[in-house]
Amino acid sequence: MSERETGTVKWFNGSKGYGFIE
Repeated sequence: MSERETGTVKWFNGSKGYGFIE
């Protein structure tokens, strides 16, 4: 899990698939 921004961030990872942080 990589946290780039604080709050609402959407990132797509080919290894894991997809990640959604609210």
